[in-house]
Amino acid sequence: LIVFTAVTILEFLGLLIVINLRSMEFLMFAWGIEKILILVGIGIVTNSFQKIQTAVEAVAGGNYEYKINEEKLVPGHRSLGEKLNHIASGMNMAVEERLKSERLKTELITNVSHDIKTPLTSIINYSELIISEGANGENTKEYAEVLNRQSKRLKKLLEDLLEASKAATGNIEVNLQTCDIGVMLTQTIGEFEDKFREKGLTLVEKRPEEPVWIKADGRHLWRVFDKLMNNIYKYSRE
Repeated sequence: LIVFTAVTILEFLGLLIVINLRSMEFLMFAWGIEKILILVGIGIVTNSFQKIQTAVEAVAGGNYEYKINEEKLVPGHRSLGEKLNHIASGMNMAVEERLKSERLKTELITNVSHDIKTPLTSIINYSELIISEGANGENTKEYAEVLNRQSKRLKKLLEDLLEASKAATGNIEVNLQTCDIGVMLTQTIGEFEDKFREKGLTLVEKRPEEPVWIKADGRHLWRVFDKLMNNIYKYSRE
């Protein structure tokens, strides 16, 4: 509409000038300049639109890292190019999060399968020993104790898996209470002091003198601390 209005005004002015000057040469010159300007404008707008079309096709084809240079677009297209770049970035982040989630699920399945396999193998082996030696066998009591211990371990692993599944889907129950985080950390440290000493690990504890009160589910938070300490114990060097 803007171009059409501009062309109409220019041609109208041209006609007025021709009528006044009665100069066909000037009319032809003005008409030629006008058409060249319109042609250049159409070319610029078309080129800008083609850049957007290329970007749309790239994103539609799965290339979410494609970015359109907004500076090379005409003013009317820059806002569209900016929104398109935002869409591509959002899609890229979504895909990366999905891939990360899939990798974590695969790792979880692998780790859980390995963790469950260990006590399950023990349960099978010791139950077979009890069967082969009989209920009154010399080592039956010892085998039964191992079975009991490994069964409890297997139960805990399955409970942990269920909790992890609930947490991942947002269905985990959280009972918020006022807790002193410093006391919880002190209790956790006390549980692991002897283990750390065996591994040659020196725990450096730094916390404020005043109590630090937080709202948390003490049971779940304790498991976080317990898992962190276990990982330190298992994988840290002296």
